[in-house]
Amino acid sequence: MKDKTTVNNDLEQVISLATSYQLKSWQCTICTFENTKSQAVCDMCMNMRVDVNETPPEQPLRLTQEELANKHWHYIVRYCKLKKQSYVDESFPPAPSSLYYYPSENKDAPVVKWKRLRDICFDDDPDKDFPWAVFRKPQPSDISQGVLGNCWLLSALAVLAEREDLVRSVLITRDICHQGVYQVRLCKDGNWTTVLVDDFFPCDKRSHLFYSQAKRKQLWVPLIEKAVAKLHGCYEALVSGRAIEGLATLTGSPCESIPLQVSSIQAPAEDELDTDLIWAQLLSSRQALFLMGASCGGGNMKVDEAEYQSKGLRPRHAYSLLDVRDVHEYRLLQLRNPWGHYVWTGDWADNSAMWTAELKAELMPNGPQDGAFWISFNDVLKYFDCIDICKARNGWNEIRLSGVLPPLASQQHLSSILLTILEPTEVDFTLFQEGQRKSEKSQRSQLDLCVVVFKARNNTPNIGNLVEHSKRQVRGFVGCNKMLEPAEYIVVPLAFNHWHTGLDDAAVYPRYVLAIHSSKKVLAEQMAPPSHILADSIISLTLARGQRHEGREGMTAYYLTKGWAGLVVMVENRHENKWIHVKCDCQESYNVVSTRATLKTVDSVPPLHRQVIIVLTQLEGSGGFSIAHRLTHRLANSQGLYDWGAPGASHDPELDFQTSGLHSPRLIT
Repeated sequence: MKDKTTVNNDLEQVISLATSYQLKSWQCTICTFENTKSQAVCDMCMNMRVDVNETPPEQPLRLTQEELANKHWHYIVRYCKLKKQSYVDESFPPAPSSLYYYPSENKDAPVVKWKRLRDICFDDDPDKDFPWAVFRKPQPSDISQGVLGNCWLLSALAVLAEREDLVRSVLITRDICHQGVYQVRLCKDGNWTTVLVDDFFPCDKRSHLFYSQAKRKQLWVPLIEKAVAKLHGCYEALVSGRAIEGLATLTGSPCESIPLQVSSIQAPAEDELDTDLIWAQLLSSRQALFLMGASCGGGNMKVDEAEYQSKGLRPRHAYSLLDVRDVHEYRLLQLRNPWGHYVWTGDWADNSAMWTAELKAELMPNGPQDGAFWISFNDVLKYFDCIDICKARNGWNEIRLSGVLPPLASQQHLSSILLTILEPTEVDFTLFQEGQRKSEKSQRSQLDLCVVVFKARNNTPNIGNLVEHSKRQVRGFVGCNKMLEPAEYIVVPLAFNHWHTGLDDAAVYPRYVLAIHSSKKVLAEQMAPPSHILADSIISLTLARGQRHEGREGMTAYYLTKGWAGLVVMVENRHENKWIHVKCDCQESYNVVSTRATLKTVDSVPPLHRQVIIVLTQLEGSGGFSIAHRLTHRLANSQGLYDWGAPGASHDPELDFQTSGLHSPRLIT
């Protein structure tokens, strides 16, 4: 019995029903299933009935995809009861293909057999006589990581366990289903998705759960783990990651990462860390009951494995952050290892001499917990590379819009979002791209992402003043937050490192999802942007955030590097009757790609115009990059480049339909 495995809630299917309109039994034209008279949607494949011989119904009824998923679940349960059999998910079968990218290459992997929930063994476990439950008051200490290296997901589950309401929102099926049919709601790449799974789980030769598990015979941990594995193609796809991805997948809420180390790979120097500001952010996030995780010895930190081991820490490992306390002038954090053991042994460890009876009674009233430990903020700054924060808030509104990020400045494919704010509202913007966890290892590089918010200009689609923007980063998602006053705003998604990479087919342009979370209801709609929205956006951003360099009288060069994962060079010509010829040489840059398809450009900037000369972008996120640029310029009485270019040319390389929307000179207004 095949099933439709994932259902995207952001889409809606419209079906029409009328009380006076009697439907006859009908056969689905897609799957041939024979449906009953009262059905307007096929019970098997969930496609709408199409019958050209019937008069169309008059009263439309919108049936959301989540309702369709629920309808599908009930059908499978009824079918299994009728046939007196348990459900088997053929799209994610109990087979090696659900475990590994390439099963034939894992013949020497540990022996794994799949067992139904009722057949899983616990031997001498004190909880073995408990009846199975989907969950029973979840706690972080319930979780135990198996042999799979998915601490990023398990650490996120541990902080989720502090909020039973959030656990419930993930689990659509909240009671044990004796037919083995379960639904889990997850957010993949910014889209809500309902995943249907059976109750077969990988076990070892003793019939013990092979991967994650929860104490007290709770199903929620291995169930969610299996749903995430199915979502990405196999269990192996879950190996390695950061807690921020797990938090975003489980909650769909805005997430941000606070770096604890000055990056060693940034080309321009970023600001030094403000540790007092970081501490204040952690305290306020904890007070708001936001979910948090910590990454240990990751990123580009230089790690002494022996030192970490001597302290009871595991580098390149994700921990749950359970508490943040400023007590008796001590800055302390409570972390948890998803393994359930192997904990910190330095200052403030369970048996540390730092503890007083008063502090221990306040912070550890129930004694040490499995895998949990206290650690000072200074030691976190020394051994951890970032803190991930998930802003899971009750009562907020969300809108999700999707589009493409074309590898060119084509008005045909670009999109922008018109946002209408009716009353003062706090808004979080998160821009997602397609993830790289797939049923086969992804060869596609991640895009650089940036989301920029502008005031709308005079009720037109043209952008006005810059309001807020995210950093530009080569990551799965980026975001920003702003308190917005009543007005209209334009939101522009940006990405550049896939330009000139041979993506010619619009059908395979990378897609984005923009999630808008707001404290009050807002209105959002996609619209066709003006032809030069990229140029205007980058010029506005560079004017506001870039460094100024007065090259000569009447000319200013702007350089945007900070938080930009690359470089923007923009030139402003304030002369009323002189052209400025500009040579830009970035040929000594490393691991960057240019929107001009070359690292050396020549341009003639007209009087009273600005021009984006070049945008350089970090090519891929894991390695370092360096930026080197040299600008040469001169005044001219006419447009041509003279001896700097071909006869009659104003730009080298010439601007064409791919680049003119970004690099054409724009009149100073």
